[in-house]
Amino acid sequence: MEENVVSSVFEELAAEQPAFEYATQGQRFANYLIDLVVYYAFNALIGALIGMTLALSGMQLEDITEFFSNRVYTFGIAMVNMLIIYTIIEGASKGRSLGKVITRTVAVKDDFSRITWKDALMRTLCRMIPFEPFSAFGGYPWHDKYTHTHVIKKGQFTFGEPAQ
Repeated sequence: MEENVVSSVFEELAAEQPAFEYATQGQRFANYLIDLVVYYAFNALIGALIGMTLALSGMQLEDITEFFSNRVYTFGIAMVNMLIIYTIIEGASKGRSLGKVITRTVAVKDDFSRITWKDALMRTLCRMIPFEPFSAFGGYPWHDKYTHTHVIKKGQFTFGEPAQ
């Protein structure tokens, strides 16, 4: 009888440990490239909308060109766009971006629960740290390390239960 109790305890403990596999470096790099394309496309769209708005407000072409050549304005717009695009996409999808959808991966918390809007915002803020993309060469990018998140293969993990 004790053997059954012991084996059931170990089975119960094993059931609590979710089955998962970390995303590969190749998947993480693909996520980065795909999401970078989405980010630049979003920047181009916002830039075009700002340019059209300035033109419709009566601003001359030379003034619009001067506006966009001001690095403080363009850097500020790019940072706001990054906050918007990454936070909204990862927050609304609970850890997925277009890159993660394509590579079948998902960002999760250390306890393997879904990320929250706050986690998505903090991951985005960490991405703004200069040279942050190079932290991936160490195997654990800062936007994961400082927010206590991981990127795992989605096909092998279902929230709350190991995949069948």
